[in-house]
Amino acid sequence: MRIAAFGVDLLLVAGGPLLLASVIVLGVHMASHEAPAGLDAGFRAAQAVAVGLFLFRDAGGGSPGKKLFGLRLIREGGANAGLLQSLLRNATLLVPGWNLIEFTSVMRRRDGRRPGDRVAGTALVEA
Repeated sequence: MRIAAFGVDLLLVAGGPLLLASVIVLGVHMASHEAPAGLDAGFRAAQAVAVGLFLFRDAGGGSPGKKLFGLRLIREGGANAGLLQSLLRNATLLVPGWNLIEFTSVMRRRDGRRPGDRVAGTALVEA
């Protein structure tokens, strides 16, 4: 369930802004002979939005993918995870190589908590 939820999140949260920005950049580039000034800055802004959405996607108890598959992200004590917990648990996934450690730890640990969960003090449970 976690892998399917992560896939949905990548499509909705990160893929959406980047796909939209790519379509806009391609359309503008095809419509003009020279790329207008600031076009690259617009694409970089879309990349920043995608990273921000990715980092904060779990605020409020879970990402869209987690909610779709009946999962909930909670803090130790049972409250829904907030912005800080979402940032702490997801920032580790952006580190090249470390994200593989995150994936293998989910498979090896009985509680299914990855290092990002332990840093943030969160756990993923069935809703």
